[in-house]
Amino acid sequence: MARVAKSLDAERDLSDLFDYIARENGVDRAEMVLRRIEQSLNILSELPLIGRIHDELDGRPHTFSIWPWIVIYEPEPAGDGILVWRIIDGRRDLPKLVRPPKR
Repeated sequence: MARVAKSLDAERDLSDLFDYIARENGVDRAEMVLRRIEQSLNILSELPLIGRIHDELDGRPHTFSIWPWIVIYEPEPAGDGILVWRIIDGRRDLPKLVRPPKR
């Protein structure tokens, strides 16, 4: 099975997303949304090149939409998974928010 690694920013994005949805729509809904995102990340880890390359973002990461969120990630060099940089609402200004993660 391919690996899904998450940057600290991505972990924080998921935590903030959970908190927001739980507060606005309840814990059950928040858990459902995070399950959907995790399932999509697992698919991306198996097929890391299906996302489009985002040339206007530093580091030229790939992006994949899980509406309304955008997963910003890079395929692992060995082809055995992905590194998720961020998971951000797609209506936000991505170039201002997205930077390559510190390694």
